[in-house]
Amino acid sequence: MKDSIFAWMDTAESSCRANPPPAANPAVALVVRFMRRRHTITMKAAILAVLLVAGCAVHGAQPSRSSAEHQYAAEVAKLAAAPAPAPGGILMVGSSIFRKWESCADDLAPLPVINRAFGGSRTGDQLFFFDQIVPSSRAGLVVWYCGSNDVNAKGTPQAILQNTREWLRRTRVALPQVRILLVSVIRAPQKRQAGLLAQVDEVNKGLLQLAGSVPDAAYADVNPALETPAGEPVADCYAPDKLHLTLEGYRRMTSVLRPVIEKNWKASPAAKPQPPHRAGDSPH
Repeated sequence: MKDSIFAWMDTAESSCRANPPPAANPAVALVVRFMRRRHTITMKAAILAVLLVAGCAVHGAQPSRSSAEHQYAAEVAKLAAAPAPAPGGILMVGSSIFRKWESCADDLAPLPVINRAFGGSRTGDQLFFFDQIVPSSRAGLVVWYCGSNDVNAKGTPQAILQNTREWLRRTRVALPQVRILLVSVIRAPQKRQAGLLAQVDEVNKGLLQLAGSVPDAAYADVNPALETPAGEPVADCYAPDKLHLTLEGYRRMTSVLRPVIEKNWKASPAAKPQPPHRAGDSPH
């Protein structure tokens, strides 16, 4: 049993290292001492370490700072203060790839879309603000794009996927009938130049596996639409920072996401399908 506890502690330690909790936290300091001296650890101490490390196993879920101190607090507060959408719609959540998709509602019309992506958020930020973003949407489908900024911050794929798994768990508790669509992290030129493509590919492989292991979840890979047949990025798809998308990039991404979003939304028990869109109707 002790070997199993040590293996679990190794996983938790790796997660904490990817986004370490505050050094002043005495519980974390105690866990670290246990881990460094595990060859002399007793069974009681091992169990205590497991209980303590559980507080940081999902990194970013319980930061020491308050909501008011968070860099995205004002942005999230504005999203949370907006009128609640009609139940059964489509909620877009995540980081700046979605946040900058300002034509999202028009591009996906007449599907009932609300976009609550914020900042240059990481997966830990999505956990931190989960209660303000997801439950009040009463969505039939939630579409997730997050993890790119974690990769840039040298977060490990394991930690990114662990946070995503926790976000999935919370979403299903908050919205029991919801379907979830996980969107691949984009293999942008910036990632190539920074030598981070392997991490992106590992995250995307994990997202695919995660979607296959969770009821009512799906995965969409937008990268083929943004690359040449040889696997190189299409330059016209990217802004000068080589990370964010241009209108052409969003057009290509929409061509992949729209049919997958529509299919999964219509399959959701919570969805309230709209009347068929007729030629000449204006988007709403």
